[in-house]
Amino acid sequence: MVQLKKISFFLFVYFMFPLWQSGTAQKDESLILTFKKHKGPVYSIAASPDGSTIASSGDDRFIHLWDKNSGEIRSTLNGPLKPVKYLTFSRDGKLLLGAGGTEIRIWDLGDGSWTKYSRHVTHVYNLDFNQDASKFLSTSLKNIFYLWDREEATVIHTFEGHSKTVLTATFSPDMQWIASGSLDQTVIIWDAKTRKPVHTMSAHGGNIFSLDFSPDSKLLASCSMDENIKIWDVETGKIHKLLTGHDYAVVFVRFSPDARYLISASYDMTAKLWEVATGKCIYTFVDQKDALYAADFVPGGSQVLTCSNDGTVMIYEISPRFSAEYYYFDEIEKEMENSGLFEARRKGENRDAYNTRQEKAALFRRDLFEKYYQKHLLDLDE
Repeated sequence: MVQLKKISFFLFVYFMFPLWQSGTAQKDESLILTFKKHKGPVYSIAASPDGSTIASSGDDRFIHLWDKNSGEIRSTLNGPLKPVKYLTFSRDGKLLLGAGGTEIRIWDLGDGSWTKYSRHVTHVYNLDFNQDASKFLSTSLKNIFYLWDREEATVIHTFEGHSKTVLTATFSPDMQWIASGSLDQTVIIWDAKTRKPVHTMSAHGGNIFSLDFSPDSKLLASCSMDENIKIWDVETGKIHKLLTGHDYAVVFVRFSPDARYLISASYDMTAKLWEVATGKCIYTFVDQKDALYAADFVPGGSQVLTCSNDGTVMIYEISPRFSAEYYYFDEIEKEMENSGLFEARRKGENRDAYNTRQEKAALFRRDLFEKYYQKHLLDLDE
């Protein structure tokens, strides 16, 4: 009975202060925008390096470039005849790389022109620019993947080493490594200069869908049909952390710009925010109603993007609340209860007094989350 009372109190507190946007309360107070301009599933999302523009592509074959804050479409690009399943910006934000079917395109976002790259004979699955966008990688439904020269529009190297389809390949930020993941359940780390394999890891018990290097290039995250995420030590090829918690295939992983967090997207209809230092999932985003295809951080690291088969793109704010509630739930609950600010409307309390108390409670709650978030950061440093 006591535990039930505690839970009821906390639920009252949680729903007492919803985030209101355009007159409608969101289910999750960290959800700040929902983009619904695609007709059908949204397969890919990418944030521009300055964080102001989001690119999204879907089954409707539209590639929209839209304002991150307002959700208003700035422009729509002419795409291939097939839906674009993957998008990524160059590091300077001037180019957008994508593919639909067997066709790869790079759009010049200055004048809207585009260049076509043809070599694949099966569906292109994954793409990645190098740091200066002079080269890019592409994978398809073959057991090889290509390194391209962007200016010459030619393949300059074919990587061979996997026994089955290569679904993902990516450059490390320091340009020392290339990593690839395959249906053969292995991850290969290649020397980017010699183009020879350095580590071959029997990584997962299923198809490997996505890879991402940490910003310092020391760690590599992989995710799989086996529902797991693994973080690898790049230098040794050994497992650094195993992250478990999704209930279906994990199809996308990305490190935050400061490497503090990892975001994952899954066919289980959720995205999860993981704390890299501890390997713990500190928050689960549950608003979308169908399988997720991608999740990423907006440059700056305080917001995340998700896209789904339900036709939506969602933007969330990463809040101190996530860590504070996860690690200090009981302490926070006790302080809120003792404050007396979070009680239901009291007998004889007029509306103005009640509204004033709500405002004080909201500030108290926000400051409380920040206090325990800072405590958690200190605990991590010890």
